[in-house]
Amino acid sequence: MKKLFLSTLFGSLVFASATFGKNAVDECIDLLDAGDYRRAIQAGQRAVNMFPNNFYANFCLGAGYYKVGELKLAVDYLKKAESLTSDKNKLFPTYNLLGLALDRMGDLDNALYYFNKHLALSRERGERGAEAAALSNIASIYRDKGDYDKALEYYQQALELSEDDKQRATNYNNIASIYFAKGDYNKAIEYLQKAIELEERVGDYHGVAQSYLNLGVTYIEAKNYELAEKYLTEGLKRVQKVGDKYWEAYGYRCLGYLYRDKGDINLAVDYLKKAYQLYRSIGAQANAKGVKEALLKLGVDPDKPQSGGKGKK
Repeated sequence: MKKLFLSTLFGSLVFASATFGKNAVDECIDLLDAGDYRRAIQAGQRAVNMFPNNFYANFCLGAGYYKVGELKLAVDYLKKAESLTSDKNKLFPTYNLLGLALDRMGDLDNALYYFNKHLALSRERGERGAEAAALSNIASIYRDKGDYDKALEYYQQALELSEDDKQRATNYNNIASIYFAKGDYNKAIEYLQKAIELEERVGDYHGVAQSYLNLGVTYIEAKNYELAEKYLTEGLKRVQKVGDKYWEAYGYRCLGYLYRDKGDINLAVDYLKKAYQLYRSIGAQANAKGVKEALLKLGVDPDKPQSGGKGKK
């Protein structure tokens, strides 16, 4: 389930125009704020070509790649940006994004390293919202490591510090993930519904799409396949609309698991293959490995050409 992404991410980039004027860097930032990620990447590429050693150009391009799930490229450009500055105002959002990208790639220890650096700067700056974000992201690492009690403790701290409905919604979503891991699906559904209500209220349609997918997979585990299919199908359509490849892969993966559990193995294999290929293409190797293991259990090796059926009924 999802991690928190700061809505104020580009606050430290307002000074870019002092160097460039109204050009590709400013355009990249404006397009990212508008959710037009592909055009933002195009602007960022132009900026990096013009100014390869400029922090703002590399950061903005890395942020664009993160938003569409191109994780390897995101980390490359964000690390380049990190190497180009010692300014804490610039490092502040860079640490956060590096942690998020590395976490999605399955590099939990390095993600935790950057999240802790972001937490330290958040407290130094006295920014409650940023501290809540950092606590939430650290909690997610402990969740992924299987330490659910510690994760829940960090999530609850983050919820107490949340400054707006968007942050509260994300923390509801993340708390739901802990109850999901503990097998308390009713409690997980309760928190996901709270998250969706707040996301719809503030117009966070990207967040609603993610929460729909999380709700769908929770209904799979609760054996309510009708509602699972409803929320997964709608959630997938919504993440495809915003161009988020990471969550698109997640949607394919969850639909694969749904149809596997319903006994439609051919359809399950189709979706799991799509998830595997997309995860690999964006550098989410840990997720790709998990999907491959699921396919192998169905009698399909996604790295070998298939000469007949797609799996065993």
